[in-house]
Amino acid sequence: MNKISKSIAGALLLVTFPAASLAAGWVADFSFDADAAYDDNFLMSDTEQESWIYSVKPEVSLIYLTPVVTSELDAKLAVKRYSEFDQFDSEDPAFSWKNSYKRARSTWSMDFGYRESSQRDFAEEDTGQFDSNTIVETVYVDPSVVFRVTEKDDLGISLGYTERDYDADDFSDNENETVGLNWQHKVDEVLSTTANISVSKYQADRPNINTNETDYENITVGFIYQYSESLNINGSTGYFQSDSRKRIISGPAVVIVDSENTGLLLNLGMNYSQEKTDWSLSLSRGLYPSSQGDVEERDSLGIGFEHRFTTRSSSGINVSWYNTNSVDNDRESINISPYYHYRLTEKLTLQTSYVFRSFDRQLGGEVDSNRVKLGLRYSF
Repeated sequence: MNKISKSIAGALLLVTFPAASLAAGWVADFSFDADAAYDDNFLMSDTEQESWIYSVKPEVSLIYLTPVVTSELDAKLAVKRYSEFDQFDSEDPAFSWKNSYKRARSTWSMDFGYRESSQRDFAEEDTGQFDSNTIVETVYVDPSVVFRVTEKDDLGISLGYTERDYDADDFSDNENETVGLNWQHKVDEVLSTTANISVSKYQADRPNINTNETDYENITVGFIYQYSESLNINGSTGYFQSDSRKRIISGPAVVIVDSENTGLLLNLGMNYSQEKTDWSLSLSRGLYPSSQGDVEERDSLGIGFEHRFTTRSSSGINVSWYNTNSVDNDRESINISPYYHYRLTEKLTLQTSYVFRSFDRQLGGEVDSNRVKLGLRYSF
């Protein structure tokens, strides 16, 4: 199915699926976002080129909830247009379905989804190639089960499969499979300890250029501290090991490169909510299966803050930082985004934001951009 037909199918899904599902007892939430943004360095290059960005995003969410079964379906379509770079125009459908089934001593879950997106939308986190108009199709399936072993112990088993396919050969089609085992022990009313083991296989292929297979294992131990309804802190630390074999095609010859890598894993998160203010903090060091055919090490930091002035207006700021250790090119990115929201009516909200982006390529130098956005969100 080509991109146009998939986009049409996604749009039809937004219209036809809710009507069929509501008859079965689903509760629906419809929304429509429309915004315009100005970016003074759209391609994040040394030679700055500006562009206006226009987008509309219809979305429908359907939720079915009983004491035993929870099912949540989300479908959306993002249509984007660029005043100076029409080669990046896109219509990106996305679909996800999350399901859970609770029994006396177990909870079964099955999440799966499909989405199309512009690879450049993830360039800060992934490759730093802001000038690519490649479209990536992503399919994922994540089944899991959690067993109540004792009154204080839970044992979880999870499987994960993600496949990403690109419509151009500047990236590597890849798939990632994971099997995980998780244990959680409740020490008391506020503290729990955790342990996790996962084994993954990553395979990537760029036709006529290279292929890569990487096996990697993660082992972590951690804690969950629910100090109060307002404050939650969780963290973990551990160890990873990876073994990789890359086949590089150079004319008639094939060069095979084997490599091993080990390192530390880290995750720390905090959420704090007051009557009018929310804080969040996340810090991590982990592995990232990239679109370049490698499993890369990444450090990240995220900070979020929001204050509600009244029931109609709120303001906040999101800050993110990534530092990726790559085989080809180490890179670092910073995102700072203050925003302001005002509810004009019960269903219509004004959304404004400013985004400062900085991207540092080890081999290409540092660049930055400024983006200002004004939009409306209508909830039916």
